[in-house]
Amino acid sequence: MSENSPPANPVLAPAPAVPAAKKTVVYVDGFNFYYGLLHERPDLKWLNYQRLAELLRPNDEILKVKLFSALVDQAKPVSEMRDRQKRLFRALGLQPKFGLILGKFAERERECLVYSCPNRRKFWALEEKQTDVNIAIHMVRDVAELKPQVMVLISGDIDLLPALKEVKRLNRTTHLSIFIPAPEAQLGRRRKDEMGNLGLVQPIPEKFLRMAQFPDRVPDGKGGFIERPKEWPSAK
Repeated sequence: MSENSPPANPVLAPAPAVPAAKKTVVYVDGFNFYYGLLHERPDLKWLNYQRLAELLRPNDEILKVKLFSALVDQAKPVSEMRDRQKRLFRALGLQPKFGLILGKFAERERECLVYSCPNRRKFWALEEKQTDVNIAIHMVRDVAELKPQVMVLISGDIDLLPALKEVKRLNRTTHLSIFIPAPEAQLGRRRKDEMGNLGLVQPIPEKFLRMAQFPDRVPDGKGGFIERPKEWPSAK
């Protein structure tokens, strides 16, 4: 090559391939979630669970977000609490990847285990029924039908351990990611240790709960709006 020859075009290295987004299904234990993070936080109850899933797994392709819950005050002819819950379910139902699976509440007699309770006082408490079974059925069925690469369980209920073990038995390549709905400082070591044997266990940052709030007025697709209940003031 002479001194006056034009320089050869440089050979560019090929750009690294972008890994494909992992196909993911998210399962939310609604009762566990509510009493773990939302019960005393009305400012966070107007929550878009699909958006929360996208924040928790930002690099995944979310196939479905399944919320397992039950209607409160089912036996009452009138219930403001139930009306607020239904309003939230209506807003969630507009999200394209969201699915609601309802169980039911039942009363169960419980015994006070606190030493100071007089005569081991008994009381009646509500208990959500069918949720554990419903979650287990959907997870096992989805392994075969949806074939997700990642299954995200949002629950701290160790009764779901058999379902997680069955998922791994059916497909050892399925990655399990577990988010326990409780403030990080309150996470039980037992739950983290036992569930951690099957998948990565993490808390849910409160900033994501704030970021995943619906707007105060959600378009209903029919020219109207679903409005945030006044009892649930906007998060600051």
